[in-house]
Amino acid sequence: MYGKNFNLLVLLILGIIVSQLVFPVSGEASCKQENESNGTVIIGTVEGDSHTFVKDSVATALENEGFEVIDLGNGVSAESFAASAKEEKADFVFSFASMSTTMIHQIQIEEQLKAAGIRDKVITGVGGSLVTQAWADQIGTDIYVSGPEDVVSKAKLALLKSNNNALKASVPANENASCKNP
Repeated sequence: MYGKNFNLLVLLILGIIVSQLVFPVSGEASCKQENESNGTVIIGTVEGDSHTFVKDSVATALENEGFEVIDLGNGVSAESFAASAKEEKADFVFSFASMSTTMIHQIQIEEQLKAAGIRDKVITGVGGSLVTQAWADQIGTDIYVSGPEDVVSKAKLALLKSNNNALKASVPANENASCKNP
């Protein structure tokens, strides 16, 4: 009666069983240790800009890898970036701009961090649809973020290089950030 469909159902069930063995579904089963934060990240879209897609995807990637992400939202002033970074004792400040007219605010963030006396204590990164490595170099940021696919490795490498928190950066990638020891 079922013929080929029955064989497909058996293969589907076997596939589910194997995937559960290889990739545990339970958060407890996938946790090897209690997680620490890899670092605190202040993230937002600059003043005058409401495009949040890249920022949101980067924030999610960082959270998934154990970073504590404080999302300031969109249309954030340079002063707010600096004040939040100082208040939260942030390790990172990531700003995103998707319009050429708002990219200038990324320079102002660098200046505000200097004025607050914390520029040398934070790792800065810029991203957005028009932002390039050349722009990041020109304004003096530490990291150019092209998207969520590279931000975690760049952030961990920058944290290691900064020597201000090498222990936090040693948490392995893909560790489930929401795990708790039983």
